[in-house]
Amino acid sequence: MIRQSHAYGLLIFLLSIFGTLYNYQKIRTFIEQYDNLVNKNGLSGSCLVPEWNLKTTSDLPHSADFKQWSSIHLGALRNIMEAEARLLSAFVYHDQIAIITTSQHIDGQNATCRYFDCNRQEIPNSQFETIVFPMTVIRCPRRAGAEFVSASFNGTEKAHDPIPLIFRVYDNPVHELAVCAGPLYGNESKWLQIVEYVEHHKLLGVSYFYFTFFNLNEYDRKIVDYYTKFGYAEYTSYVTEFHRLGWMFHLIQTQVHRFVLWNRSKILKFRLLPPNIGEISFIINRVLKTNTNPERFTNSTNLQSELMFLKYNKTTEMSWFNFKGAIRPDLVFVLFYHWSYRQEEGVRVMSVPKRIAHIRHYRNVDYNALNGNWLENYNGTLKETRLTQSFEKTLANLVREKVEYVYNNRWVQCEEIPPMFFTRFKRGILDCRFKNETGV
Repeated sequence: MIRQSHAYGLLIFLLSIFGTLYNYQKIRTFIEQYDNLVNKNGLSGSCLVPEWNLKTTSDLPHSADFKQWSSIHLGALRNIMEAEARLLSAFVYHDQIAIITTSQHIDGQNATCRYFDCNRQEIPNSQFETIVFPMTVIRCPRRAGAEFVSASFNGTEKAHDPIPLIFRVYDNPVHELAVCAGPLYGNESKWLQIVEYVEHHKLLGVSYFYFTFFNLNEYDRKIVDYYTKFGYAEYTSYVTEFHRLGWMFHLIQTQVHRFVLWNRSKILKFRLLPPNIGEISFIINRVLKTNTNPERFTNSTNLQSELMFLKYNKTTEMSWFNFKGAIRPDLVFVLFYHWSYRQEEGVRVMSVPKRIAHIRHYRNVDYNALNGNWLENYNGTLKETRLTQSFEKTLANLVREKVEYVYNNRWVQCEEIPPMFFTRFKRGILDCRFKNETGV
């Protein structure tokens, strides 16, 4: 038995040695291939390139279709004709890279894709000639080791400062239903609008939010930072040469904002739809928003009276004018404001009956605001409509919880600070107030 156990032990030892050598050889082979690739592509030696970023492609998917659509100016909506074409964001997918610019007058123009490694050094012999389409997008093929990208628009122009690639190389969608909300601009406070919007859609199954904003103030930004920190959202900030952002920027990135979905079945399930459905369209009714939102949170009682879904319920008739859509990004090519108009071959758009779901779209009635005469497109018949009582109650509680968490701030009380610190530091440095002091 002892000899047999020794034999088993020796066998296990030899197998483990063999496994170690085998794995070592695999690791060594990978390192050699990696070094060859890095040297071949001229990447900085200090760059550690993950496996997903070792891919180079030679062309773009559907390039012939995009060139043909560009030649007939499909979707061209040119505004601000002398605006500088600044880079806004860039996304890397399995088969391509998409660079978003802030200019709306360069569609169809030639552009050069520029690629940079982790040290922002341009990768030699990596440039690619392409066109700007659709609208503000520069599509580029993949380059191994590229972590930053840029673009130039003529042969002598210096490349814009490179911007980082945002990872989108997912095998499966991370979120079944997400909302692209933006752009946020203008002087009115937005903190309450944002928290109502997010909490409403979370109840309907939305798990992620994409924000873009220009002049969001510090107070409003707190609620966006909250959702970002807890993994519900991400945001992009505009940097342009203009003092203010206006309606002409609406098509820089796909935007669906200032409205909420009311879905009678509560949860939208894209996975239950036929696989060839690339977009579902929703009828809308518009809700008249007759006042501005409060600038700051004061107390929970006032908050309850300012909740938009309780305060504003005078609505228009149902209409397909300016209907809204939810899309599958992998099946559509070109978007307008709220819907797509070029899809994959065989992909269909489905309209959702109003008995199933519709959009409640909050709109200002100020004639000086964006599209301030919008009521002229309706028959003038208004009626009071509400969400269900149980939904309103749940939503009100969620909004109050988030607002109090983020905005219900107080001074540090001096009683909370150990006495030893008062012997060492002046009270002004401790920045506290005693409980019996006014304003605490």
